Amino acid sequence: MQKYNTYSTIEEVARLQPKIEKMKFKETHKTALAKVLSDLIQSDGIVNQGEMDCLTHVFKVLNITAASTKKSASLTLSSALSYLKSLGNMEKKAILKIFQQLSLSDDSLDPNESLLISAMLLSIQIDLPETQGIHASLVSIPNLAFDTQNAVLYVESAYNTNINAKIEQEYDAICNLLKYSNRDFFYLPKVMQEMSRKSNTFHDTLSYLEPTLTDEQLGLINTNIKLMTTADLSKEIFLNYLNINGFLLEKPCFFYKISNKMPSRFQNFLILEIDSDPLQTLQQFYKLNSSITQLEINGLTDKEKRSINKLSLKAKHEEKDEVQYTGFHKVIIDTLLKYNGSQGISRIFVAENGSIYLTDRNNIEVKMSSISKALYILFLLHAEGIKLNYLVDHKQQLYKIYRQISTYAEDELLQTAVENIIDITGTTMSANISRIKKAFVSVLGDDATLYLIQGNRNEKKTINLDRKLVVFENRSLFE
Repeated sequence: MQKYNTYSTIEEVARLQPKIEKMKFKETHKTALAKVLSDLIQSDGIVNQGEMDCLTHVFKVLNITAASTKKSASLTLSSALSYLKSLGNMEKKAILKIFQQLSLSDDSLDPNESLLISAMLLSIQIDLPETQGIHASLVSIPNLAFDTQNAVLYVESAYNTNINAKIEQEYDAICNLLKYSNRDFFYLPKVMQEMSRKSNTFHDTLSYLEPTLTDEQLGLINTNIKLMTTADLSKEIFLNYLNINGFLLEKPCFFYKISNKMPSRFQNFLILEIDSDPLQTLQQFYKLNSSITQLEINGLTDKEKRSINKLSLKAKHEEKDEVQYTGFHKVIIDTLLKYNGSQGISRIFVAENGSIYLTDRNNIEVKMSSISKALYILFLLHAEGIKLNYLVDHKQQLYKIYRQISTYAEDELLQTAVENIIDITGTTMSANISRIKKAFVSVLGDDATLYLIQGNRNEKKTINLDRKLVVFENRSLFE
């Protein structure tokens, strides 16, 4: 059995509340903090009783309500951190105190937790001696078609002669430093040199691993490797994903995937800016990363320190049964809910990019084409229903939705697709309604009925799902 801290009584927490309220946590900050702390305790795949005791105490002291916790589920980690960035110095140091306490509440600090805390502290721009000169942000990106796993990537929007020269000089030292933290350095010039040098072997490998590639495509890959610069490739592979999320890269950076074992539709990445010396940047970052639990909260008055210290649990030297909650437990819970009468109807979550997820089916995605998603989202927004021959009246809104979620950039292609789908004399509309039905039936089977676009001939078509069960990540983008 492990030993954990716990707070004494609810009455004691209530007695301390007036002093804590001097810290200025608005409702948006509380919601954001609920998201951040929830992600932190799940980052190692296990939530135990010590962490829950700590979280319960903090939520009571800061008056983070169940409503705030529910709202936090619709936030990405990066958007939550952007809210916390606006806090004052005292509030940010209170968050550091909470991080330290949570990270040690299970008697250990997992490397993934340490990296996540470092990324979050740098993202909210906390003012500490250890963070001076380190510029970094955490970004949340919808799950990519590739997984960087333990690789640390060098990313640049334009070729930087000085930084690349430094990396060439320090390459072995950088690799050794990263290997110490179980990371591999992924440097595109080296990778492309290796691919060119072993082009025949690489060609044969692709033939087996990517059997759908034609000889013409294989030849094109071989030709383009020699023509494309690493900066161009870097931009195409990585930067486009960041720019879609409004993140502009101004300096060369190290690109870290932050491993997190909780089920999520997003991957979180640390973008660590390189000022002048790549190796020195990494050394300074790892110095911060290794000292998370030892960081001191200075620069505050005695009264401010006392207020922050109220967030700490009072030690109780008694053994408690450990409770674990992993990603697999979530699958079990979702399965139980699925077969529990009225709870069998799953909520729908509509992401900003139009992806549609069944919240209570382990966040499974209902996959369909962008134009089908656009049509479905339009009907979700109009609970009163729409007659198909009046769909033309909603042309502009349908176009707005499709433009928001489509991967096509050409306006003419978008307009043509919308024109085709609202043409009552053609077959495009009915074909897309059929595709929507097929997509939901494939994941829900007989339970799909409530989610389908339905209605009698010449009457309004509607989706009969209670709109209380529909959650939009950002509804205004589609209206």
